[in-house]
Formats: sequence, structure tokens, C-alpha cells
Amino acid sequence: MKEYIDKELGINDYCFGCGESNPIGAKLNFYKISEKSLGADFEVPDTWGGWGKIAHGGLQTVLLDEVSGWTMITLLEKTGLTVKVEMNFLKPVYVEDTIKIVGEIQRVEGRDIFIQGYIHDSAGDICTEGLFTFKEVKKEKIENLADIKFSS
Repeated sequence: MKEYIDKELGINDYCFGCGESNPIGAKLNFYKISEKSLGADFEVPDTWGGWGKIAHGGLQTVLLDEVSGWTMITLLEKTGLTVKVEMNFLKPVYVEDTIKIVGEIQRVEGRDIFIQGYIHDSAGDICTEGLFTFKEVKKEKIENLADIKFSS
């Protein structure tokens, strides 16, 4: 059975990636795979198409950024901001397919946190991968930048 994580940070239930209140958002729910990786399952809606039935690459990037960020927050217990993204689109992700999105901690170098993200199609093949670099930022700084308040 999957061990889902608590998404309650007290800041934004309207987040496009994970917020439950956003009517057009992905509403991702995350589960722990290992001490170094987090996953989420997602059925790609037909409204996320790019060329025909192929899921838009920008929206695939959003999914990977979201699971990578939650990997940092949950498994490293750090907060940060995405500062660099390197994407590889290996094969098409199709709308209406149920995909598995994975974030895996690669390394931490000072304030730089490197998370590798993968999108697997329903057959289990890796279709998309991305390396996400986050800069660790204290919660207070994020609160000031984003005009939000984390719950205690």
C-alpha cells in the first residue's frame, strides 16, 4: 500500500501542481517510494495536449518540477526555489494515459539541491526526464517573496 504524504503546508491550496482547490490544476498526491524518492500517479487530461494526443512538454515539466519540489520538502525537510531545469524528452507522453512521476534526490552541495525527475508511461517506460536544481531558501524568505505564511 502506498504511503501518501501530508501536503499541508498552510500556504496555498490553489497551487497549480498540488492544490486541491485549483479547478484546472493537476491536484497531485505524493507517496514515498524510498528514503531518496517520491512518486505521484496522474491521468493526463486531453486538455493537456500539444501536438495531437502528445502531452505538452511544458506541462510535463510542471509535473516534474512539482514532484521534485515535494521530494526536497518531504525527504530533505528543506524549502527552496527552482533555479535551473534541464529536460530530456525521450518518447511521447500521451494524453489520457496514467503516468507515474518520480523525483529522486541526486545530491546536495551547500544550498544547491539536485533532484532527478522521471515520467513513466503506463507501460513503465521512461518517457521524460529532468534534472531540477533548487536553491535552499529559508521559509521566512519565501514567505516574504511570495506573500504567504507557512503553518507552524
